[in-house]
Amino acid sequence: MADDDPTQVEQLPADSVASYDAVFGELPVIVALHRQGRVLYLNRAGERGIGATSRDQWLGRELETFSPADEHALVRSRLGAARESRVTAPLRHARLRRLDGTLFDVDVMTVPVTIGGVEVAQSVATAGTVVERPDEKFATAFRASPDGIVIVRLRDFAILDANPAWCALAGAELEAIAGRALDALPVIVRSEGRRELVARLQREGRARDLALEYRRVGSPEWRHLLVSAETLDADGERCVLAIARDVTEDRLLQARLRQSQKMDAVGQLAGGIAHDFNNLLTVIRANAELVIDDLAPTEPSHEDLGSIVAACDRAAALTRQLLAFSRTQALDIRDVDLNDTLRTAGGMISRLLGPSIALDWRLGDVRPVLADRGQVEQILMNLLVNARDAMPDGGVISIETAPAAVTHETFREHVTGIAAVPGDYVRWTVTDRGEGMPPETLAHAFEPFFTTKPAGTGTGLGLATVYGIVKQSQGYIWIDSTPGAGTSVHVYLPVAARRD
Repeated sequence: MADDDPTQVEQLPADSVASYDAVFGELPVIVALHRQGRVLYLNRAGERGIGATSRDQWLGRELETFSPADEHALVRSRLGAARESRVTAPLRHARLRRLDGTLFDVDVMTVPVTIGGVEVAQSVATAGTVVERPDEKFATAFRASPDGIVIVRLRDFAILDANPAWCALAGAELEAIAGRALDALPVIVRSEGRRELVARLQREGRARDLALEYRRVGSPEWRHLLVSAETLDADGERCVLAIARDVTEDRLLQARLRQSQKMDAVGQLAGGIAHDFNNLLTVIRANAELVIDDLAPTEPSHEDLGSIVAACDRAAALTRQLLAFSRTQALDIRDVDLNDTLRTAGGMISRLLGPSIALDWRLGDVRPVLADRGQVEQILMNLLVNARDAMPDGGVISIETAPAAVTHETFREHVTGIAAVPGDYVRWTVTDRGEGMPPETLAHAFEPFFTTKPAGTGTGLGLATVYGIVKQSQGYIWIDSTPGAGTSVHVYLPVAARRD
């Protein structure tokens, strides 16, 4: 309880107290009058409710002392909002604290009244079990809604009320923002979206599914909101009820799903072309070899036909990469010791990387994986070559393996397409300290024929091939990359114990 001296608090005139007693004294609901948050009048239901036996126990006390300690700030903010708005506040659920410290539930409504030319806030609270009425159902839904809901005055966009979900979006507690204008919040909304929202409300009185972008002050990340709003009257005051949902993650998943569908479509096209092209190469190579067999090595055309055969072999290698990307090549899936395979292949590949590149092996204690050993070697080759090209001045490439338990949420932010199949996997990561990739390049990294290398130095099939092999092996892959800080490619392969 407050230590204020009640005798020093302004009191209602005796005739006013008698008048209010005549009207409210025997009502079964709690009626309290307060000025600046200090109690001036409490009817007998109120005294019984808090367990008071005399007016000295409540007169002049601050209202917040009759609420739980953890809600004092909320009570102050609501009283401040009521004084600022000077309109009837909607029915709210609250808890009151008796003099003995026990709590009980009430529904509270605050309306402004005037006594002797001085504004006094009159609070009416109904104690006990609450019968479900439409306004109470709204209050329950308002508080429990996973979407952010806020009520503001239309003339100045001052916040009258907000539910917990909206406060989470705004990054502030209700007691800190009640009565403040939306523009005063630590949130920045793109001006074009804000103008469109206001224009629709003024023109049509409502807005449906309006896309807005916002970010917290101090954060560089712009997030996406879907907002619907409706104007309404509250005791003569024009207000806006707005519902907001953060759809940033939904949009990200939609974009990733579209990317996955695009990759599948391109893969089908590439696979079909590769098969047909391979058939043509077979005919060209076979005929060239037949002619070569009939020519003496000294014939001028012998060398030319040899060049045709060599070109066919190089083209056939490209078609194999396309088939890998399209996931239509035949794989010899079996139990593979990943650490041993990587060590053996890495020893041979390191000679191709040049003396300026060093390999840092960080192989953990992992179980065998289900994979094609030859294709694992192909993945390592492609990833190491890409890492080397990202470090033209040389450097260290890390190769790491570790066990990984995958759940439905593991790849939510990284892997395109549907949720991962839960189970035990081995995570295999290749990391360079090179140039890195900006987001716009990273978005196309797995697409066939996409390359950032100079003309003539790359086919654009390296990562596309890796992607196809990993997917056909029932694994997953994603890339973390930061411009100027390097790139990590993460490959997840299922352990041998997990069989379909």
